[in-house]
Amino acid sequence: MALPRMRPSFILEVPCRFRDAMEILRDRLDDNPQGVEGSFSSKHGVLCMPETDRRFWSPCLDLTLDEVTDRVGSSAPNRPETVKVWGTFSPRPEIWTGFVFAIGTLVIVSLASLFFGVAQLMLAHPPWALVVPVVATLLGGAIYTSALVGQGLSADDMYQMRAYVEACLQEAQEIASRRPALPPDASSQL
Repeated sequence: MALPRMRPSFILEVPCRFRDAMEILRDRLDDNPQGVEGSFSSKHGVLCMPETDRRFWSPCLDLTLDEVTDRVGSSAPNRPETVKVWGTFSPRPEIWTGFVFAIGTLVIVSLASLFFGVAQLMLAHPPWALVVPVVATLLGGAIYTSALVGQGLSADDMYQMRAYVEACLQEAQEIASRRPALPPDASSQL
């Protein structure tokens, strides 16, 4: 059984043109039924919920799009164009930074107190410092659990962002299916 992930992710492959997929993802941000906001660069995008609907646990969806090319025969004229989309849900950057800082601090404090506790044992002193790694492990477990609770609370937001991405990619796929296919010798006529 797989443990729940801190940053759930997905991968989609869609038979469409890269340019169409990016244009639709960008253009539909102004008016979409899911109410998603975001920004895009050349191959990357970040989606989030509107400021009015955002809560402490509201996630962001990081998207990376890339054209899929075959290793063999990548210049074949009849090869359908395909876009691969990687999506990762994560907390907002300021929340994620705090989370990583808290876990890092707990690890450093645990290691330092573990070394101190071993030194106490070697010197035949009471090893009270060995309690700190146990407490730090419990705190780390509480932080991990809070992240999972936040994912549960934000399930609707994650669903809306994923629905937005899938609707845009479906539209790009429909545009690609309406585009006429090139005849096998079309590239040689250029």
